[in-house]
Amino acid sequence: MNGTDNAYLLDTNIFIYYFNGEVLLIPLFEEILADTATGYYCPISWVELLCYPALTADEATQIRDFLRQLQRVELTELILDTAAQIRRDHRVALADAVIAACALATASTLVTRNTADFTQINGLTLSNPFRISSP
Repeated sequence: MNGTDNAYLLDTNIFIYYFNGEVLLIPLFEEILADTATGYYCPISWVELLCYPALTADEATQIRDFLRQLQRVELTELILDTAAQIRRDHRVALADAVIAACALATASTLVTRNTADFTQINGLTLSNPFRISSP
């Protein structure tokens, strides 16, 4: 499966950078919020985004409201089995294995700053918006 040009599974770190005002990510999120691309998130990201002890109730509500504008990937048995296989084959962290499995299941490009965590996973299309491309 190859990721499509208009479907993105967003890693947790991408949300964090965006919520912290990283202007580099504005075009990606504008495309998703304008419905010219599909933005997916893994339920693991919901948990990771809401687990910070210093998070206020208002910030948590804003995060939830924002995520509700995107497509949540349901953790089906197929995705869970794929995540387990990824962990067996590549010894990646559990959260990364589930996120990768969600990207594979939706045929999405996994957008992350931590591409090194995922490069060994076959069939996964990665995008690092922070990578400076040479002309």
